[in-house]
Amino acid sequence: MIIEQAIPNFSDWILPAIMSWLASVLILVGAALAIGLLVCLIRHGWGGTYVVFVNTIKRAVANLTSFSIARTWAITRLTIIESLRGRIVYVLILFLGILLFAGWFLNPQVEDPAKYYLSFVLFTTMILVMLMVLFLGSFSLPTDIKNKTIYAVVTKPVLGSEIVFGRIIGVSIIGTFVLILMGAASYFFVISELQHTHIVTEKSDLTPVPLSSDSNEDDPKRVVMRGRTRATNGHRHDVEILADGTIDVSVVNGHNHKITAEKSDTFTRYIVGVERGSLQARIPIYGKLSFRDGDGNDTKKGINVGHEWEYRSYIGGRTSEATANEESAIFVFENLNESMFPKLNESFQYGLPIEMTVGVFRTVKANIEKPVYASLSVRNPRTGLTVEVMTFGTEESITKSLVIPWEISNTPQIIQRKGREGGQYYEMPDTAEINVLRNDPVLNARRQFDFFKDFVADGRVEIWLKCIDRHQYIGIAQADLYVRANNASVRLNFVKGFYAIWMRMIIVTAFGVLFSTFLSGPIAMLSTIGIMIAGFSKGFLVQIGIGTILGGGPFESLYRLMTQQNMVTDLPAENYSTTFIKTSDFIYERVLLLPIGKAIPPLSDYGIYDSALVSGFNITSGWLLNHSVMTFAYAVPIFFVAYLILSNRELAK
Repeated sequence: MIIEQAIPNFSDWILPAIMSWLASVLILVGAALAIGLLVCLIRHGWGGTYVVFVNTIKRAVANLTSFSIARTWAITRLTIIESLRGRIVYVLILFLGILLFAGWFLNPQVEDPAKYYLSFVLFTTMILVMLMVLFLGSFSLPTDIKNKTIYAVVTKPVLGSEIVFGRIIGVSIIGTFVLILMGAASYFFVISELQHTHIVTEKSDLTPVPLSSDSNEDDPKRVVMRGRTRATNGHRHDVEILADGTIDVSVVNGHNHKITAEKSDTFTRYIVGVERGSLQARIPIYGKLSFRDGDGNDTKKGINVGHEWEYRSYIGGRTSEATANEESAIFVFENLNESMFPKLNESFQYGLPIEMTVGVFRTVKANIEKPVYASLSVRNPRTGLTVEVMTFGTEESITKSLVIPWEISNTPQIIQRKGREGGQYYEMPDTAEINVLRNDPVLNARRQFDFFKDFVADGRVEIWLKCIDRHQYIGIAQADLYVRANNASVRLNFVKGFYAIWMRMIIVTAFGVLFSTFLSGPIAMLSTIGIMIAGFSKGFLVQIGIGTILGGGPFESLYRLMTQQNMVTDLPAENYSTTFIKTSDFIYERVLLLPIGKAIPPLSDYGIYDSALVSGFNITSGWLLNHSVMTFAYAVPIFFVAYLILSNRELAK
């Protein structure tokens, strides 16, 4: 799973977030007061401005302090009843109809069907729920005003704040109810589509493996029969039956099956269970990534191979003579101990599970289907003891599942880490001590090492990734390699993924009600759609605002289009036109885009939940806490702004 911006810990994030939120709210309140004062001046002149302005503020404070839950719930019930009369049930029928016929046009033979089905239900649910609350939130108040029903409400002792809050809560309850039903239907749809089994028979699908000259007949792990299952959903599984009765089934399309044998006097019947492993909620343990260049110095980044997307840094292949100063990607894992990885657990019985997804850049094409080979080594950060664990082939964007064995067999090395300024890392001994370790005859004679005893120092261990093939490059980012811990609950992870849709729904509902307080229904809906588009593109807009987009701002981009210049060509030497372009971009980016960008909700940030659920990663409670606070940090100011606008309309007076 690609994580371009890591989500910070709640304890580290909350205080700066509160300060930034307070600053934004103060700016918003100041702007609202300034606009209100200007409107009063235009309407009432210098004489009556003070009285009207002060009375408006007093009325606003009185409205908020006299807030009634009972009256708010009455508005909420009215909103729910109106929504049900608006045939909201049709949205559910449409969604269930889509799921009912989805099996006709969704191909179960894709490489990863779980990812395929999850992407489908998440996208469909989000689109339908967003459209529903967009329509309800934008048209609720304008419809009441058009039908004159709002006047019957405001003549009773109902405050403007209660009308706005009741509308937001009512639409949110309808959306939540529909989302729960959609989530339940989606889960059972995905489960039913993924569940399948295969057929394997002793006579037709399995072949006895003859005893070879170098095989031991008494070896319990000797393969006695080998074959394949019958095809289902466009794939088969390789099957190996060992002498001790163990049945190994290969992983295909992200899953395998448990096969049990029932022996009788004449034949053996093999029963294939339903798929397992398609839906996962991996709990990854991430390390801190740094790089080592060909001179043996530590660097923050690797090589840039010219890609515009700089998410991954690259390491080059070995030189003609492999040395300790090969380019490497170094992952430092902390707080590891043996209790985290019980050897009796099936997942950790043989070693430490590692998963990685790397990028590949080829300078020599040759056979493009041939994988680029890499190696993994482990290093003790205190003593420098390093042992290469394995070599393996890797391809672009293909996830590799590897296991670092608890007992490692290979020739040891002592590698010292140095920074560019000569500073040493961790408790690495000085050069004299390094030489003593390198010349230690006992250490040099060793070929057997224990992972925790020899390589883990105070809970820290280093895993080094190197590219073996010459003239080839491997790209890696911090989230690309991780230690695979136990799985979390798949069902709970599914709920968390749909909770992210709920948070986005709350923000869209609040904006819809806000715009409906002063715009007609269609215009309010278009305005909310504009906010949604900006929210899903906020990352790109922020990059424009801070001037980091390749090709410059809008004025520079327009100039490049008109003159047919590429994005990396420098503008002409300083002249009036270049100065005008840069000044215009500066005003647009710093003065207009960044302040407005503060009010745009970061809907794109919630995409990490979709990515985690689809990719089979656990959604952490820290993510949920951060984004829940952020969601209500947007909803609360929107409620106040909507109330102020509604309270100053003629119908509310």
